[in-house]
Amino acid sequence: MDELTWAVTDGPDGTAAVELPDDAASARRLDGQAGGFWCARRAGGCGGALRVVLDGARPAFRHTVDAPCRFLRRGAAAGHAYDHLRYRSALTGWLTAQGLSSRVATVTGPDGHTGLHVVVDALGAAVEVQLAPLTDTAWRARDDRVRRTARSVTWLHGPEADGVAATEASVRGAALSLRRHDRGLLVGVRDAGGGVRWVRLAACRLTADGITAPGLAEARAAHQRRAAARQDAARRVARQAGRWSQRAGAVPWDVRTGTLPFPAAG
Repeated sequence: MDELTWAVTDGPDGTAAVELPDDAASARRLDGQAGGFWCARRAGGCGGALRVVLDGARPAFRHTVDAPCRFLRRGAAAGHAYDHLRYRSALTGWLTAQGLSSRVATVTGPDGHTGLHVVVDALGAAVEVQLAPLTDTAWRARDDRVRRTARSVTWLHGPEADGVAATEASVRGAALSLRRHDRGLLVGVRDAGGGVRWVRLAACRLTADGITAPGLAEARAAHQRRAAARQDAARRVARQAGRWSQRAGAVPWDVRTGTLPFPAAG
């Protein structure tokens, strides 16, 4: 049977997600510590109460009452469905600690992964939490849509979104990765060369220009210097080619350097 191993402990509409341990002793310990388990509505579940059972190959949750639920025979799908809940509480708590209120919506991809779209109206800022792989084209399209209504857009890339994080870093000079750590979150400042510097989320702030993190401004500045150096080198080559072509009586070579096909960070 496709066992359900995910639940929330703060009511059917809660966000305190837990995964049931593999071994019976740890499962009993969690069962004794929690005040109850529910099938999370925010993860697409039915909201029903759950109990821990130990009669299978591994500990699992079972519904206490027979009722229609998407996870009854598809328990493995709950992992992706619950994933965003483990980030949501930490992110909203981080914003609250800064005196900011937020609106949080879920963004579900075709593979069932659910990310987060966080808006802080007081700053005109949006934070996109991407927890699933995303193509460059899809990232660009969603980024463009969000920027039509937000002053700034910051992407936080989860473990399975490293590909699009690398794309953003190569285009904008830096990208922010996001990982769970104990009960909190870590933010990684990824530079265009692929290096990542990890800091606690508490070391970051949200401003009207987006999320600030230690090392982020430096990574972007280094990228801008490298881009400027490349443009200068291209201009020198163009001038040299023009001089040689004029000597030969040909039309000078004209090199036009355009802007990157992505909006700037922030």
